[in-house]
Amino acid sequence: MPILIAFILAPINTSNNNANFQFPQESAEVAKEQLRNFVHDFVKDAVIFGILTSIIQAISSYSVSREVLDIIRQKDYQITQTVFEALKNLPQAAFLNVLSWMVTILVVAPPFVYLYSEIMKAESFTIPGSVVNNFFFLAIVSLLILLYVAPASLLLIPAYVKTKSIRSALKVYRLALNKLFSTIGFGIFVFTAMVIIGLPTMLTRFIDNQLLAGIIKAPFNGLSNAFSMTAATLFYLSLTKEIEEE
Repeated sequence: MPILIAFILAPINTSNNNANFQFPQESAEVAKEQLRNFVHDFVKDAVIFGILTSIIQAISSYSVSREVLDIIRQKDYQITQTVFEALKNLPQAAFLNVLSWMVTILVVAPPFVYLYSEIMKAESFTIPGSVVNNFFFLAIVSLLILLYVAPASLLLIPAYVKTKSIRSALKVYRLALNKLFSTIGFGIFVFTAMVIIGLPTMLTRFIDNQLLAGIIKAPFNGLSNAFSMTAATLFYLSLTKEIEEE
């Protein structure tokens, strides 16, 4: 299922990779106007494609988590039944996936929003050193928060699959915070594994046809999603078991 969803998403992701910005040299005002238009189009496309991808990806994430739970419970399952259940719970799973995406964006965005606002206020091409320092400071803070938020957000779907409750699923943020160091370690492990899985896709940089490159990336993206959701489900079960034993 994850690989099938990845193939479906390939044309969508490809169509969203065409944005490039070249800084013009005519004047600062021209550069800022073009940057403003670029950022507007980029944000609009990112929101549309991000939400659409999150909704479609929810089917895959739910299916993987459901299958992992069935295997642990030694329960027989059929893929058609799993997919049907995923579609039945799509609104809730999609909501959690979109929420996860939005939370991550809110954590990552501040340094770039700050840099963009300072560029818009500048009267020349030169950016003060203090602005650069502030940008890197905000970037470090965002990264530290992301070390907690990203892995915690991965637990939303497994929590919902197990409890069938959005309210219970949202409690994973508090659960992950109570086990902060374990959560950060889990996040680093999953990120490292996903990077290793995605290494072969670097070769697609030499392919001019972006649709073909996206199709080649699809199996690796699907495998990466399957791995991350399997790991997230097992980690969620581990956390809840630790809390129960305490």
